[in-house]
Amino acid sequence: MFRKIMERFIIFAFVIMIGYLGFIIIKQEVYLSQVEEQTIIAEERLNKAKQINEELSREKDNLNKFEYVEKVAREELGMTKPGEVPYISEEKE
Repeated sequence: MFRKIMERFIIFAFVIMIGYLGFIIIKQEVYLSQVEEQTIIAEERLNKAKQINEELSREKDNLNKFEYVEKVAREELGMTKPGEVPYISEEKE
């Protein structure tokens, strides 16, 4: 009788251990999938930030060019050279 109780206890202990290990494995899989999603999101943000950085670098380089500064001053700020008459179009952009 004692032997049957021990066998049942050992079987019960194995079932509990296997259940616990299964729970741990599932929990780790969920965690790894969350980490993978966060990695993908972080890489997308990094790529977007790199693109913005490249655009700003080009803009910075252009600000050192007189032609670009003049173009921005004329087109976006409506500035003119002395003696010039500005032309204002009725078309809306």
